[in-house]
Amino acid sequence: MYIPLIYQDADLIVVNKPVGLNVHSDDASSSGPDLVNLLKRQLDLNYLGLHHRLDREVAGVMVLAARPEANPKLAQAFEGRQVQKEYLALVTGRLPRRSGVIDAPLAPRLDKSGSWEVVAPGVRGAKAAQTSYRVETQGPGYSLVWLSLETGRTHQLRVHLAHLGCPIIGDPLYGLPSGNLKGATKGPKFPRLLLHAARLVLPGEVAFEAAPPAIFERAKLGQPLPELELARLLSSSSVTALQPDHRAGLNGLLELARERRQPLADDPILENTAYRLVNGLADGLPGITLDRYGAALVLNCYDPLLEAGHPALKILLTEITKCWPNLPIYAKFRPRQTSQLGENVPPEVAPPLPLAGPSANLPEAITVQENGLNFIIRPGEGLSPGLFLDMREVRARLRGWAEGKTVLNCFGYTCAFGLLAQAGGAKRVLNLDAARRALDWGKENYQLNGFEPDNPDFVDGDVFDWLGRFERKNTLFEIVILDPPSYSTTHKNRWVAEQDYDKLVNLAAKVVEPGGLLLVCSNHAGLNRRSFRQMVLKGLAEANRQAEIIGVYHEPELDFPRPAETEGYLKVLALRLA
Repeated sequence: MYIPLIYQDADLIVVNKPVGLNVHSDDASSSGPDLVNLLKRQLDLNYLGLHHRLDREVAGVMVLAARPEANPKLAQAFEGRQVQKEYLALVTGRLPRRSGVIDAPLAPRLDKSGSWEVVAPGVRGAKAAQTSYRVETQGPGYSLVWLSLETGRTHQLRVHLAHLGCPIIGDPLYGLPSGNLKGATKGPKFPRLLLHAARLVLPGEVAFEAAPPAIFERAKLGQPLPELELARLLSSSSVTALQPDHRAGLNGLLELARERRQPLADDPILENTAYRLVNGLADGLPGITLDRYGAALVLNCYDPLLEAGHPALKILLTEITKCWPNLPIYAKFRPRQTSQLGENVPPEVAPPLPLAGPSANLPEAITVQENGLNFIIRPGEGLSPGLFLDMREVRARLRGWAEGKTVLNCFGYTCAFGLLAQAGGAKRVLNLDAARRALDWGKENYQLNGFEPDNPDFVDGDVFDWLGRFERKNTLFEIVILDPPSYSTTHKNRWVAEQDYDKLVNLAAKVVEPGGLLLVCSNHAGLNRRSFRQMVLKGLAEANRQAEIIGVYHEPELDFPRPAETEGYLKVLALRLA
């Protein structure tokens, strides 16, 4: 993952922070990487001083101290309000004047939502807040506004603009009229907060700038922004509503999705060449996802109406090809009951050849990189090409935990978790899965990375059966990984995650050594986080095991963004068992 540099010297590091990244993780259980730690690794630095932040969904100029000696001067500049910070925002409607100052105190809302609101002066908890603004241009239904912070309150720009009745487009928190925002205009549903930290000026008129996304450049010219209307349309429909005159809007949504993943695409060491490019409604395109596996794209179609001959699919494929040219696009038409297909997936569900892009002389298998390791991908084979991309960050954590440990990888599929544990220096890794074909694929992954697979450590069989055997033989492991499918059927058991997860945890907990780690995962969207946690704790109690939750993880925020006001689908708990 690569962070774009704007300027660097012995004292300062100035970057163009990507959208979708937290600046710094204050929580040890945070699921993914943050800007500060990524920069330390990228620049081979042991220290970076942080003096201001941007929200996760805001991109643009940030300055950091490159060494402790540079801290006092930078801190004085920020604390003394000697640093000018200018933002560009695309807002709904038209502001009351072409320029002005919003002087409205802010205070946290009492509902503990983490949001703020404008309050009357003197209200308990109120903090003075001033924002200067200047309208750059006005277009159909929007205004492009320059903003300057006179004070630095949480969410200040977002709250102040909503207070004027012109919320920032794509703001899920303040885009709807509520509380004291009387007369506020309802903001259009949009997958991206259109706020950009465009310019930062240090004392001495030392200025740094970060170019905004293309949608801002078109707005400067007062042009129509068709992606706004298309996102509004699709938010209550699906991509099957696409028509030929939606091409410009579709291209705009795809460009924003591509820009979000640019830190992965620009990584010069190619540590990760497999990641998600479009994540359904969170990128404004409900009913589909688009994954990049190195030299191939895989389009997953979840809408049952989006069949191979649907006119909307042709439009979609054409615009994807423009955005990511010269890559074959394979398609997976996912039925509602995927589990009923088993390994016999018909070609109309998973066509073996690409539907768009190059189609001649394509290899059956390609190699991709994740966390610096190599994986074999078969994009035209079945519904699953060989690697579940949403587990990338969790697998990286496992690698750091595995040194010297014995590891049981249940539901191992192509053994990605097992390979990361092996690369992390595990003493032994036993991969267990019901499908011999998947385990053989896993052996190929081992060999590709220089590890000689030991056949007894690749066991095909029923996980429930084998966990019972391990318990009877008192075979214990220091790390046990549970990453089951949402539904499955073997000759002995039928598994439904939302009904049976506690039973699985009960069995698994009995084969974890005292002080060992149990990693439990579910990608079943029908099982919410609270219910998942309750089922896991129920299973532990039934096994008479006490545990401490040491990590709560989810899908990567950069390439798997979640729609506003949703919790996401991936649930992962790391538990230390007593």
